[in-house]
Amino acid sequence: MENLKRVFSYAKEHKTKITKSVIFATISVVMGIIPYILVHRIVLKFMESASVTISYIGIISLGIVICLSAKGLLFAKATTYSHESAYDILMGMRNKLAEKMIKMPMGEIHKNTTGKFKNIFVDDIESMEIILAHMIPEIISNLLAPSLIIVYILILDWRMAILSLATIPIGYFFYALMMKDHKIKVKKFFNATDEMNGTIVEYINGMEVIKTFNQTTSSFAKYTNSVNNYKDFALEWYKYSWPYMTAYAVILPCTLAFVLPFGALFYFRGTLSLSTYFLCILLSLGLTTPIIKLSEHVDNLGIISEKEKKINKILQSKELKETSEETTLENYDLTLKNVSFAYDTKDVLSNISFTAKENTITALVGRSGSGKSTIAKLITRFWDVDSGEIMIGSVNIKDLTFEKLMNSISYVSQDVYLFNMSIKENIRIGNPNASDEDVIRVSKLAQCHDFIMDTEKGYDTNAGDAGNKLSGGQKQRISIARALLKDAPIVILDEATAFTDPENEDKLQESINNLVSNKTLIMVAHRLSTIINADNIILVDKGRISAQGTHNELLSNSEIYSNMWKAHIGAVEWNMSVKGENVSC
Repeated sequence: MENLKRVFSYAKEHKTKITKSVIFATISVVMGIIPYILVHRIVLKFMESASVTISYIGIISLGIVICLSAKGLLFAKATTYSHESAYDILMGMRNKLAEKMIKMPMGEIHKNTTGKFKNIFVDDIESMEIILAHMIPEIISNLLAPSLIIVYILILDWRMAILSLATIPIGYFFYALMMKDHKIKVKKFFNATDEMNGTIVEYINGMEVIKTFNQTTSSFAKYTNSVNNYKDFALEWYKYSWPYMTAYAVILPCTLAFVLPFGALFYFRGTLSLSTYFLCILLSLGLTTPIIKLSEHVDNLGIISEKEKKINKILQSKELKETSEETTLENYDLTLKNVSFAYDTKDVLSNISFTAKENTITALVGRSGSGKSTIAKLITRFWDVDSGEIMIGSVNIKDLTFEKLMNSISYVSQDVYLFNMSIKENIRIGNPNASDEDVIRVSKLAQCHDFIMDTEKGYDTNAGDAGNKLSGGQKQRISIARALLKDAPIVILDEATAFTDPENEDKLQESINNLVSNKTLIMVAHRLSTIINADNIILVDKGRISAQGTHNELLSNSEIYSNMWKAHIGAVEWNMSVKGENVSC
């Protein structure tokens, strides 16, 4: 019940439309009962041998038509109001989830698969439309209509009222058997659905690898198992439910099974009038359809309740604490003081301290897995530090609003993501208010104007799904153009040259030089040749700072850095010699 309260809590600001929906649905139900009474009036006239004129029947028939038309129009109006409010609420729920994800640490987000988030954002929230758009008017009408009918039959004859309801407990006995362990089964069903959705998304994203290694659907066990698990559980559940569902669907609507024979018995004994008998038959026929629909909605309530739990679990997830106070930054020196951090229980960084001065280049280098990219992500508050503090000027980044922090930092990752829209709009993400001229200007600075103009539609060329129409190096230069357009005072390049081939490395390096003019630059690099001119190079080893200084100082004072440099130079020389041999061939 608590889950349903939370669902309806999203409807608070749309209370007026929902109230109108309830009012129209209620009047619609009343209009649907009146025709039974009007038919009864005609029957009474005939039974009383009174003079029945064509005009009288015409007036009653017109009344029935008006009532039934009004019922349909009023119910349509009720559903219109409920649908309008429902889709506003669905948008609100999705916006609330999106805002929540912005405030969540990346570690919390990475605990769930892309498929699971897709399922929650699209399927689970969309299912809320059932309860908000349909259940509000339909539950009211389907609950009110049989209630009014039973009250009316009770007024006519209490015995016939009991007989009209006789099949309901029998039908619901089979319904209860069908719903045995329903909550447990629904939970397992959604777990199987989430697993299958997540695996399907993973399968599609990994299609290139699957094709390369000839992994068909039958040999890609994870995909096959998840689909089979979903199929087996769903079929097992349905096979168990079908016999009880059939019995319920057949027995519950058969109100005449008791009303007809027992009503006839009462009539022949003289304890029930023929007109009342006839009217009770008519009214009992109108009982079962709304009751069956009401049962369907009750079943949906359980499913929706389970889905709301998943939505609420995301909304209750841990989030980064944000201040609401505006803070002025004196300068853009970036300082880490005794910073330690762990992913869950795995220690990644221990007692990291350094300062990146404004208008200087600070490079973070180290072996793969040493923790250098984690430092970059902590500066952008993708996570919060476990201990220590990160300062911009003299202000802890936790004391900055998210807006202030994000406006102060441009983060360029090696995992560049481009949206499925034009190259121009992808660059304009850096500053949505930028003009086309500004986009072209930063593109030239980022050394990507020429290859953009070589595409079919230039800046209006679609980048493709996740930017798949462009190379890794091209995407990285576009991401730098974004950062140039944002023009933040602090720039973090997290291995932004990772996918650049040697021929384009000079172009990318030039675009980086244009990006960092008069800024605080942090570079996470694996190509040491790109950071030899850095003002300060920090060597990270196993989550600790092993050494720091200029390139020449580290070559003299750090064996680890010296070995890394030799390995890098050796790789470059080997690459050049291989290319030379290819040319001579």
